Amino acid sequence: MKDIFNARYVRASALLVMLSGLETLAQVVPARSDNPAAHLSLTLAQAVDMALKNNLQAQLAREGVVQAMGEKGLGLSALLPNLSGATYQANLTSNLAAMGLTASTFPGLDPFVGPFSRFDARLQLVQSVFNLASIRRYQALVHGLALARAEQLSANQRVVIATVMSYLAVIEAQQSVEAARADVTLAERLFELATSQHKAGVATGIDVTRAETRLAAQRVRLAQARTALDTTKLDLLRITGASLSSEVTLAENMRFVPESLPDPESAVQKALQDRIEIRSGEEQVRIASAQKQAAVAGWLPSLSFFGDYGSSAVTPLVTSLPTRSVGIRLDLPVFDGGRTRSEIQVAASRLRQAQLRLNDLRAAVEKEVRQALDNLMTRKEQVEAAQKALGLAQRELQLAEDRFRNGVGDNVEVVNAQAALENARQGLVASLALFNVARLNLAAAMGHVEDFRL
Repeated sequence: MKDIFNARYVRASALLVMLSGLETLAQVVPARSDNPAAHLSLTLAQAVDMALKNNLQAQLAREGVVQAMGEKGLGLSALLPNLSGATYQANLTSNLAAMGLTASTFPGLDPFVGPFSRFDARLQLVQSVFNLASIRRYQALVHGLALARAEQLSANQRVVIATVMSYLAVIEAQQSVEAARADVTLAERLFELATSQHKAGVATGIDVTRAETRLAAQRVRLAQARTALDTTKLDLLRITGASLSSEVTLAENMRFVPESLPDPESAVQKALQDRIEIRSGEEQVRIASAQKQAAVAGWLPSLSFFGDYGSSAVTPLVTSLPTRSVGIRLDLPVFDGGRTRSEIQVAASRLRQAQLRLNDLRAAVEKEVRQALDNLMTRKEQVEAAQKALGLAQRELQLAEDRFRNGVGDNVEVVNAQAALENARQGLVASLALFNVARLNLAAAMGHVEDFRL
């Protein structure tokens, strides 16, 4: 029992990094309580497809791309022509004296004019000819769209990892149930042996009690394993967005097929090229760089074209004449209270922060790849050792059972061998799960978690 506990503790420690944040993924999928109960037979690929379709994080990432596309369009609008129309009909009065036209200057002039009507209808056009700040801001938004798409891929990978982990947990729980059921069957057979030996006068009453106690303990363990299986199935249904009342069975199983591992140096270089997080970090640097350039461009003049064409009159049909205006406008910043200098300072700091994060991310990716390779090699050796331990435990139990049946000893040796076999079974299940998790870790570290197969 202590060996099993240690194995599960090691497994929990190995999964801690990958599971951080994935619990949120499992909790945010809206449960489909309106779906009728159904029987689901899921392959790993089907489970992943369901999760990518229904998981909230994947849905939010898709909406993030749509939002970034809209923000890009807003930035582009500052560089495209802006055409607007306006019309009005007004009734006005005016005081000529307010404009310096008084009776003392112009004798007999009545300074009050009106009321009179005025009508105007026209189209107005404004086109930016040169505005480097707007151009740089648009370039930053282009990189922002690329970042949103990279973050969508990253979110999808997190969903895939969470789904695979949950799928593996169900498989492990199923195999634990099978191992517990085999332990119960073994305990029943050994209890029958102890009873028959007691009736024959070969064994004592304590031998029977010892075997019966072991049988009761194995039945408790089987019940616990079934409860754990139900829990892992609910977790998988939650992640995939299926109805929680569905009965799910898995169409795939864990495998142990040792694979040739890539060279660490080439694996690191490939991960640095393929990891979505690296691409996201690079896009963040490009965004910060464009934003800094936009801030620096605030010192530069901007040039725009404007024009309008319309009709002015007293009313739409009285004294109506076409009028227009056309011009070029040059805006030259002179002093803005230090705003541009402060914007440059902020943008430069953000750029340095993005570069620091990218450098740290590259180091973290290299560490993950090297650690994943070492871990996979260790888990491979652990499975091989667990397989050998299982064979030896089966042989040990067979020998102890023969000794007890032949009256050479009591069933203490049998119970000890039985416990060793139970631990070996559970150890093999845990080792096989750890091996497949290590394979998943390596696929995630290399940036190709979607290529993981059971």
